[in-house]
Amino acid sequence: ILLIVGGNDTTRNSMSGYAYGLQQFPDEREKLEANPSMIPNAVQELIRWQTPLAHMRRTALQDHDLFGAPIKAGDKVVMWYISANRDESVFENADKLIVDRENARRHLSFGYGIHRCVGARLAELQIRILLEEMAKRRLRPNVIGEPERVRGCFVHGYRSMDVELTTY
Repeated sequence: ILLIVGGNDTTRNSMSGYAYGLQQFPDEREKLEANPSMIPNAVQELIRWQTPLAHMRRTALQDHDLFGAPIKAGDKVVMWYISANRDESVFENADKLIVDRENARRHLSFGYGIHRCVGARLAELQIRILLEEMAKRRLRPNVIGEPERVRGCFVHGYRSMDVELTTY
């Protein structure tokens, strides 16, 4: 199930986040359209800003002290990626999509360490190719109406979003 969700929902929702995010921040869309060399960094920022999976639960294998909070072996721990990716102590103006954000790659959308998403590089590649091909064709997705979000606490995504393509 995780491979199916990771390979489908997360990439699809990041691509939808591209359309929605740049619609919300037209100054950032303008920057990216004027300078397609920003695409690799913009991909990381889109993944950070969209954060396609909100959280993941794990079971602690051993006792651990996490910044003064004791975690015992067997405890269930939830990692809130969506919260980490909006942490103001890490990302200045965290709620804003900034295509040339210097530390965009510090996002935790794919997890961390041994629990890093096995499809992370494929997802980045797919999103990068989408943005590059759209830029080559000077295509702009315009959201025409408020998108409908997925109702749930795991997948942070879109059920539907009406978009029209125009050129710039």
